[in-house]
Amino acid sequence: MKLLNKTILIFISSLMISGAEEFRIWTSQKGPSVKAQAIKFDKDVAYLKTEKGKELKVKLEDLSQTDRQYLIDTLEADKDLLKEGKLAVPEKSWRKPKNFIKKLDETLMFDGTQYYFDLYETEHFLFAAEKGIKPHALAVTAEGCWHGMAFQHLDFRDSWGTTKKLIIIPEGPEGYLSVGKYEHKRLLDEGQNDEARRSKEMWPLVGVGKLGLKDDLMEKYKLKKRALAFHTKRKQDFKKAWKPFHTHIISNSLIREQLSGMPTGKGAFALVRGHSYYKEILLTRKTETHLIDKISSGDIDTKKGFKDGSAWPQILRQQVKKGKIKPRLLQTMLLTRPQDLDPESLVTMYSLSYFMQSSQKMLTSYIKLVEDVSGGGQMPSPQEWVKYFGYENVVDFEKAWKEFIISRNFK
Repeated sequence: MKLLNKTILIFISSLMISGAEEFRIWTSQKGPSVKAQAIKFDKDVAYLKTEKGKELKVKLEDLSQTDRQYLIDTLEADKDLLKEGKLAVPEKSWRKPKNFIKKLDETLMFDGTQYYFDLYETEHFLFAAEKGIKPHALAVTAEGCWHGMAFQHLDFRDSWGTTKKLIIIPEGPEGYLSVGKYEHKRLLDEGQNDEARRSKEMWPLVGVGKLGLKDDLMEKYKLKKRALAFHTKRKQDFKKAWKPFHTHIISNSLIREQLSGMPTGKGAFALVRGHSYYKEILLTRKTETHLIDKISSGDIDTKKGFKDGSAWPQILRQQVKKGKIKPRLLQTMLLTRPQDLDPESLVTMYSLSYFMQSSQKMLTSYIKLVEDVSGGGQMPSPQEWVKYFGYENVVDFEKAWKEFIISRNFK
């Protein structure tokens, strides 16, 4: 051990002398992030120096996955550093900075509409809120979820870049429907007639509309292409942070950003939607999200899990113990849209995401899976999927998944 420490210190010293060490953004569980240079690390602590010369000590287990990987790549830390430590919930550890949201001295009106929106910005989001709506609570949820992704997923911060995501909060249904007209016309102008028709049909029915932005709007405010518009029915829904539905929607949006869209192949729907339900329940202790889909007859179908949205783990545990539900990876991967779901399969899909993120070691494997399928990559086969998590075959993976569900760790 003494020889190893000596080798590390010699290696660090050579980097400092050559000026090879870089100033970079470091992220801890609690935030805020800091730009600093790594000086050294020992068994439990990383020593950093800011550009102003201030020295900082950060516990290794409090550093993000990206920071840990940097220590492995640059300072030859043990590769097991990624898998060590207590599983964090960085979204809830994140501390809101002072003056983290700023109101801009301008308003936004979408082309072809007559509704004006006040603009507020945080570090990673732009909020367009109609008068009578304050986006501050939703901003806490959004930035907290963003911090969680940046803490847990490699290169999320770098991939996000300097652009912001637009979130629109109308005061009521009228303003929401006007944004829907903007999206419908945008799609028609771009020749996406089928998408325009579907948007027009589904927009009034869903709790949040997803829309694309025109280039001029993106360039003016440095926005990402895709935006969210909440279908406001009660203004009081935006007075508190960490509302279940809001958390689900933002988590879904952020995991899609990490994946650079939706990957192709079996398992993509389960990966993305299961993650969204997992984060919703983890962070708010219940789910209130229903999925809406248009079926072949033209009717609208609504899908949801067990009736008690605060007791999914307990109910599923009992069903699995009795043999009424058997966790099966292939069956879960074959779910491709809400139409395929029933309450049992939806909750099982949620439990799969929970299982894959149930320990620091499992989370590290989950992060690698997400990384490999990002950018439009193909989903792995069931046999390839389980090997990410150290299982030789699907049967062993499903056995461990079942054991997790019936354990008290599934809560």
